[in-house]
Amino acid sequence: MKILKYLFFAALALILIFLAFGWIHPTVQYGKEITVDKSAKEAWAVAQDESKFDQWLAGFKSIELLSGEKGAPGSTYKVVVNPGEGQPDFEMTETIVDIQEFDHIDLHFDSDVMEFNQRQSFTEADGKTTVRTESEVIGKSMMTRSMFAMMEIFAGQFSGQESKNVEALKTVIEENTTDYYPAPAPVEGDSLMME
Repeated sequence: MKILKYLFFAALALILIFLAFGWIHPTVQYGKEITVDKSAKEAWAVAQDESKFDQWLAGFKSIELLSGEKGAPGSTYKVVVNPGEGQPDFEMTETIVDIQEFDHIDLHFDSDVMEFNQRQSFTEADGKTTVRTESEVIGKSMMTRSMFAMMEIFAGQFSGQESKNVEALKTVIEENTTDYYPAPAPVEGDSLMME
């Protein structure tokens, strides 16, 4: 009987320790910074190019406008990602909270199990651009908060994935060949007037 009592108290202690992680660390915060040999204008365009998301966002499958004007504050999107092989797709609703072209974008993601906030900022100096992310994950229950806290504290899973994504973004930006801001084609009448 004493063994069962000790096992019960040991199990209870483990549960309380687990829940304490979520109470002490209700949010997980992390970020990453890279510098690229491109202008802020080009780095911004690549980072916002939905056709390139799957090249740097691990597991990205699709994004679909749900409401509002595309790229405007308040607009919402359905984002589908796959967390890993053999796992079901994961859906989130993304909202653009704030956006200033070539400078920053603030995003809020909402799903059944968590909320996720991220700021991407772009700062240009001497022909190079620093891209910085600041992210925050909040579990919607004490169980998910505890699980997320332990995932980050013991395995660095959120910061590690952010680092991989942002390093992949650096490669995509530096290897970019898309001309997002082509010079306007001359109008036929203009060339006649010049002659």
